[in-house]
Amino acid sequence: MYFKVLLLVLALPFLLKGYDAKLINTLDEETPAEIPVIGEIKAEDESTKVDTKRAVSRRKKQSFGDLSLELAKLHILEETVKKSKAITSLQNEVNENSEDKCSKIKKVGEPIIHHHSGASYGAWMRDPLGLLGPEKIWYINRYYGNKVLEFEDMDHFKAGEVAKTYTLPYGFDGTGSIVYGRYLYYNRRNTKYIVQYDLVTEKVIRQAYPHSSFKPRKYYYSWGGYTAMDFSVDESGLWVLYSYSGYSGKLCATQLDPLTLSTLQTYCGISSESMSSMGDAFVACGVVYSIDSYSSKTTTINYAYDTATGSRTNPGIKFINRFTYNVMVTYNPREKVLYAWDRNRQITYPLEFEE
Repeated sequence: MYFKVLLLVLALPFLLKGYDAKLINTLDEETPAEIPVIGEIKAEDESTKVDTKRAVSRRKKQSFGDLSLELAKLHILEETVKKSKAITSLQNEVNENSEDKCSKIKKVGEPIIHHHSGASYGAWMRDPLGLLGPEKIWYINRYYGNKVLEFEDMDHFKAGEVAKTYTLPYGFDGTGSIVYGRYLYYNRRNTKYIVQYDLVTEKVIRQAYPHSSFKPRKYYYSWGGYTAMDFSVDESGLWVLYSYSGYSGKLCATQLDPLTLSTLQTYCGISSESMSSMGDAFVACGVVYSIDSYSSKTTTINYAYDTATGSRTNPGIKFINRFTYNVMVTYNPREKVLYAWDRNRQITYPLEFEE
């Protein structure tokens, strides 16, 4: 239920159905009365002819105004219908991917290579809600900098045709950034702050930190690269994975309100080893999974913590780092795949869940 309500709130800036209806009513109230037919005006002398021309001119202007209003109303009605269909489609998608239908991962398939580009490390993703476009791809090269590239779809991405470049007001640390709805969430460079950046207005909305004891660049994945905060989205919403000294560097998972960045719930000390010893981690269906190695060609998902039950298991699920330098792994609940970046390659992994 939380995810459904959240979806509607995130979608409001794009759907604005109530505003459209109000505007239509306003236009109805302001539409002028019917105008007499110009052809019925009869001129009897020269002065009357002049007056007639003026009347015709005035009425032509009024008629043009009426026509403009009618066209505007038709456009708004059409857009309202489109937006209504869009929100219905999003609701159906959420129902199909709701946490009620979640289960644990059973198998991770062979990596599918989509593109070969950029540095050895970086991040790429699609928005799980698809609010700005279900096919859009966001791309962040390297684990430092302030540039984010947007591509219209996979074909444009493979062709290197950039639709838009965002210049962030604050640089980022690591490869754990994520797009969720209209926002990009990332760790502000060498700070404890989470930045919520609006991709529509291109402004920072707010900043917050996951825990007062968090120290920047102290604990991060074994490959390096300052991924001290790793953002993840699953069927229940937005998460940030991190660690701090109070738990000897073991993983913490905090679920955040994506609109306010306030903490909804936190689980700490939930990994078998320090964050600095693991390859990567992600959240899917409320379960936090950790990957043993980023560099071994064949490794495993060696630990799983279920936030719903508190159970801890070692699933031993086979995981392949084909190019032996996998620096980013995150789950997309809409597509039911993992996105990854393995030595210049942008990859997805198909997932198989338990029945």
